Amino acid sequence: MFTIPNLFTSCNLLFGCCALVSLQKGNADWCIYFLVLAAVADLLDGFVARKMNKNSALGVQLDSLSDVVSFGLVPGMIAFGILESAHPAMSWIPFFAFSLTIMAAFRLARFNVHAGESLPYFTGLPVPASGLFFAGMLGMEAKLPVVERILFHPFFFLGCVLLFSILMVSRLKIIKYHFRKSWMRQYGYIPLIGAGSLIFIPWIGAGALSLGVLLHVILSLLLPDHHFKRQHA
Repeated sequence: MFTIPNLFTSCNLLFGCCALVSLQKGNADWCIYFLVLAAVADLLDGFVARKMNKNSALGVQLDSLSDVVSFGLVPGMIAFGILESAHPAMSWIPFFAFSLTIMAAFRLARFNVHAGESLPYFTGLPVPASGLFFAGMLGMEAKLPVVERILFHPFFFLGCVLLFSILMVSRLKIIKYHFRKSWMRQYGYIPLIGAGSLIFIPWIGAGALSLGVLLHVILSLLLPDHHFKRQHA
């Protein structure tokens, strides 16, 4: 039960709880830091489990339960706060933010049911990617008040919430990174494009996370279907 991979998964959950506390205390920066740390822990638990051959049914369930908090509940609360401040007169609108939490739970439940399947791509947007997108939006809200009228208009932002809710439970093929030499030789430009969003940090701060996720989704939609088949070879 208390294996090293599960320890990393527990850190994911802990960082998610810390992000939620930071958000409630009005500390947006630390909320973002903790969400990034949660994403790193989520990446490491699977990597370590494969390297140590410690994959288990318990680990799969624990990972999804942690992700519901870190990348389902926390982004829902972030979106709720942004919508509430954008249009306080329409008090019912912010509650649509929790579609992120609900759809994250559905996405993770579907993943658990099909955990035995090995696909060369993600079916629907991974929950951590959605969480990092809204972490970036939280950073941009504080960093770029000039664009607030556009990006954080209640109906535009609500559209983003509903779009990412749908993306999570969709059947779209989303690129999964394979850090094998053969894959990197053919498709190494894909993670480089995503990493390229980091150069915008001086201007949009944590919004670079949102940009990176958007680029990843767009690339996934533009790549031909045979790309996903060749990854499996």
